[in-house]
Amino acid sequence: MAIITKIREKSGVAVGFIALGLILFMVGGDLFSPNSTLLGNNKNIVGEIGGQEIELRQFSELVDQIKSNYPTPPNEQQMQGVRQMAWNELIYREAYGQQIEELGITITPEELNDMISGNNISPEFGQYFRDSTGQVSRENIKMYLASLKQQGPTSPQYQQFLGFEQQIKTSRSRIKYESLISRTYFASDLEGKKEYEKQNDKVEIAYVNVPFYSMPDSAVNVTESDAKAYYNANQEEFKRDANRGIEFVTFKVQASEGDKKNLEDEMKDLSISFARTSNDTAFVESHTDGNANFMSVNMTGLPSVLEADQLETGKVYGPFFAAGSYRDYKVIGESTDSVYSAKASHILFKNDKDDAAAKKEAYATLRKIQNGENFEELAKKVGDAAPTTKSRGGDLQWFSEGRMVPAFDKAVFAARRTGLINRVVKTEFGYHIIKVTAVKTKKMFDLAVVEKKLTPSDATVNEAYRKASVFAASVKGGRKDFEKIAEDQKIFIEQALTIAPTATFINSLRGNTVRQVIRWAYNDADVNDVSEVFDLDDRFIVATLMSAREEGVADFADVKNEAKVQATKGKKAEAIAAKLNKLSGKSIEDIRKGYGNGAKSDIASDLSLNDVSIQGVGLAPKAIGTAFGLKQGDVSKPIIDENSVLVIKVRKADKALETADYSIYQRQVEGRYVRSANYNILEAVKTLSDVKDNRYKFF
Repeated sequence: MAIITKIREKSGVAVGFIALGLILFMVGGDLFSPNSTLLGNNKNIVGEIGGQEIELRQFSELVDQIKSNYPTPPNEQQMQGVRQMAWNELIYREAYGQQIEELGITITPEELNDMISGNNISPEFGQYFRDSTGQVSRENIKMYLASLKQQGPTSPQYQQFLGFEQQIKTSRSRIKYESLISRTYFASDLEGKKEYEKQNDKVEIAYVNVPFYSMPDSAVNVTESDAKAYYNANQEEFKRDANRGIEFVTFKVQASEGDKKNLEDEMKDLSISFARTSNDTAFVESHTDGNANFMSVNMTGLPSVLEADQLETGKVYGPFFAAGSYRDYKVIGESTDSVYSAKASHILFKNDKDDAAAKKEAYATLRKIQNGENFEELAKKVGDAAPTTKSRGGDLQWFSEGRMVPAFDKAVFAARRTGLINRVVKTEFGYHIIKVTAVKTKKMFDLAVVEKKLTPSDATVNEAYRKASVFAASVKGGRKDFEKIAEDQKIFIEQALTIAPTATFINSLRGNTVRQVIRWAYNDADVNDVSEVFDLDDRFIVATLMSAREEGVADFADVKNEAKVQATKGKKAEAIAAKLNKLSGKSIEDIRKGYGNGAKSDIASDLSLNDVSIQGVGLAPKAIGTAFGLKQGDVSKPIIDENSVLVIKVRKADKALETADYSIYQRQVEGRYVRSANYNILEAVKTLSDVKDNRYKFF
């Protein structure tokens, strides 16, 4: 569709422009694009690692190298993983490279051979040479290396192998580097002892708690300068990732009633040829869009649009429309199933509450049917069958022998003719009145299926594109004009306010085509700009850029309200603490009473230093830490915590018994260090190397 769109955009242009278009095509078609190198604007840089710019060409070559190792071409979702692997590989080569070189870490030829074909084959390499048991086959590796030797070092396969060999060397060098650093992590005996105490020392406290929310905002005077002071003192809190906010309108590309009628007529014509063909396999494979082209079905699997008693071998039935497709079915044969199938309807009276009443009602209903009342109408009105079954007049449709409970199954499959079973059948579910609508059969049908999906015609696509183009062309005054015209034309405007540079979706819009909109918002657009028409396969959209925020500390104007909330919280904390300070020396209960409304008191038991919250208070790490610094009977000064101000009294402090061996706890501390080591090393190297990732501008 995208190519058709471009042709459509250019239609009607003078012949002279065609020549210019050919020139542009020959030079890459990007002479006037933001990434053009022909006008001296070299922006084909996907990122920077350790001061080294990473060119798009270099990155793409590595992506292609990794992609070539996949047994089948990766889809777009997998490609995201491939690009991430390529980026990580560059970080390992560039950022780690200098560190590794300075430390003298090398991969010798002997070590490399050992990883390729020796006793310690690299898992990344060995995964491609597994035998039928799932084990790495050295024989397969030997054959592969021999074939490479025959093809020669200039062959594409050999070059691919060299690239993979480089990845293995990079990976092993990184592992050595990370192991070298992670093995320096060590927990001392004292750290083991402290960990033991953190887990096993316990305190019980009585506390009075005054939440910030208990004091109204009006009780403190917070000015804009207070908010600005908080903002200046807490810059880290206001760091933000880059994001974009857009508004957009959608012009959906949906098949019209005319498209549907044309497809139906096409399927009617096709059914005539389908009936005449003698080669059903070739015919179906040439004409169908579906996957289930041939099927052998018993009565339970027969498509609901087909009536079993009307089917004849060689005839075509259809077209039938369902789930966005038309289908023609051709009966190409009959066969016999291993089990019987039958069809029946029922009216159920459950006996889980009153067996006698259920039985009485069942027999009364049976007599009504025997006296001429309509079974299906009664089934809709009375009984306890499932709602969907009742709505169908009790119809259970086709089912195979053994599918129903034994008593019901026996009654249906013993029937020699269709019609009402003149007795009530009791099962574990209650009392059933049963009508057999098709007696048992083992018949199966072999079907060939031609399916055509309903898709928009070119005329429908053109009309949706025309509407989108007219809208985009009519917007001359930026975002305000965009909103006014959309409102006048009653076109719904969607907003997406926080689009990350690497986002792969916008609201409910998914798929790789969405990235073109995101790239526009980050690379080409200024605030209030209106886009060209974007082709998103099943719709066209036009967007306007509402907001653009770059990575870093947000402007005060953008976070003023947030800063004011925090400044208000701080002033409340000071006011509450001052009031509590005046009550120092009193008991916890007297402090609560003396403070008045908003203060609550309680007891918290069995607290350890690993806890961060107190039941009834919430997050309170400062209060817990303070408790372990007090002696039994001590009362604290007011503690300003996360969401409230507390005064605590240590009622009981239980020190863990001394032990001669803290090695278990020492190993726990070391384990935590080691588990986080590789991540911390990577983040540290990225920070030191000032890694800048601009891939979002290109993919």
